[in-house]
Amino acid sequence: MPLRLLAQRCKSLSPLLAAPAALLLTQGQAKAVLTYNIFESGGNVVVQTSGSLNLTGSQTNGANFCGANGYIGATVALICTGTDPGRSIPALQISGPQFFNGSGFYSATSVSGIFTSLYGGGSQLQLDPTYVSNTPIVSSATFNGKTLATLGFTTTGLIGTWFLTGTSESIQVVLGPPSPSTAAVPGPLPLLGAGAAFGWSRRLRKRIAAPLITPPQA
Repeated sequence: MPLRLLAQRCKSLSPLLAAPAALLLTQGQAKAVLTYNIFESGGNVVVQTSGSLNLTGSQTNGANFCGANGYIGATVALICTGTDPGRSIPALQISGPQFFNGSGFYSATSVSGIFTSLYGGGSQLQLDPTYVSNTPIVSSATFNGKTLATLGFTTTGLIGTWFLTGTSESIQVVLGPPSPSTAAVPGPLPLLGAGAAFGWSRRLRKRIAAPLITPPQA
């Protein structure tokens, strides 16, 4: 194949060479959600809250407060973690299940982190008033001497998803320990692959741009 024709074909393919790099760089950028993990640890039940939320566009739904430092009310889909503010604070509108698959109402033995309250039965989500959108939410509640069975839970895995009205954000409750955190940026291998693809496309474009040398005619 003549070099000029090969160069023209390669030039037409050069935009496609950049596509794998862009695809690799976007891998792992999954949307964050707020997750409540409920699991047994050391003879206790722990509720661990982790994630973040973008509150832009969210809608208010009255005001409320948990009334206890850490709480589970399965029959009304209520979970409180962190230190209760002891006063009513604005609530955000959510939609989702009105109850969990457990039973009863239980106060926590200890808590840590910022206040959060998921109240599916009231379609409300509450966060510490100082919370800033997209920053990490980390808090917990521990129920000493409890098991998932004594709290009335009979299944494992995802037991409910709620959506923050006016946004694309969501809240999940999972029966089971948190999974190892997954980085929101590509790992070393995708980055190496993206770098190789980008370098290859640059070298190819340079070769295409270089003037073609026509060999002497006999």
